[in-house]
Amino acid sequence: MRSETLDQTLSKTLSKGQNLTTGRIFRASSTNDALNRCAKECIKPDNCDGLVRYTVPEYGEMVFANRCPIFEKYKQIIQRKAKVEKILGPLAVHTFQNYDKSRNVKAYEISRKYVERRAWEVGGWLILYGGYGTGKTHLLSAIIQEAIMMGVYASFSNLAKISTMGFEESKSELSKLVEYDLLGLDDFGIESSQNWLTPHIFKLFDDLNEGKKGLVMTTNMSLKGLQELLGERISDRITERAIAIELTGESMRKSLRKGNVSWADGGDENGIYR
Repeated sequence: MRSETLDQTLSKTLSKGQNLTTGRIFRASSTNDALNRCAKECIKPDNCDGLVRYTVPEYGEMVFANRCPIFEKYKQIIQRKAKVEKILGPLAVHTFQNYDKSRNVKAYEISRKYVERRAWEVGGWLILYGGYGTGKTHLLSAIIQEAIMMGVYASFSNLAKISTMGFEESKSELSKLVEYDLLGLDDFGIESSQNWLTPHIFKLFDDLNEGKKGLVMTTNMSLKGLQELLGERISDRITERAIAIELTGESMRKSLRKGNVSWADGGDENGIYR
């Protein structure tokens, strides 16, 4: 069976459930015949043991069993979803599907294109910069999530959190990040006050560049401020590989806040009563 057929069958399977037993035995002319019949009469994978059992006339009542490719695909999706949850935690709720495209259309389109064209495979970098609450982390999370679901060896890290670790622990954490084919770095620049950490972050950039690894990074700094912080050598290397796009607009957190404190009925736009 072709992978497209399996994907289509899987999507239908997850939304239906036929009253069949997992131990059903098909009478089939061949293995492919049994797999095709099982796909057409598929029960939900979570009600199945993943085996297609069948008999072939020329072998009498001997029962053969093959792993079901639909079940294997389903199991793979479940495993990847679990990986997304482990790596992104609460940020896993941020997807392309629930991003407000009306706010920063170009950033959304470029982020989607980064995934669709698998830009990390050619060492492509993407920098999302702009003010607080403009949706940078949302897009970064969506990119990393999509990549993981595609089977990419990807990870997400917050540099501000790494900067709160001890010296040796921070160095160790940064050195591990170069192993991934695609790395998401959130909040670059916040840790710049930790001067002892900066050289190790620059080394990470060097290693990612030399290994032609993918990088998606968010920062609240302006592009000029970012270039000044990185210095000419690192900036030049990033320029070779990176697309930078600015996200603008009012902080999304203000609108979220209004919903969270609507119970109070009143106060100014900052929720302050006078």
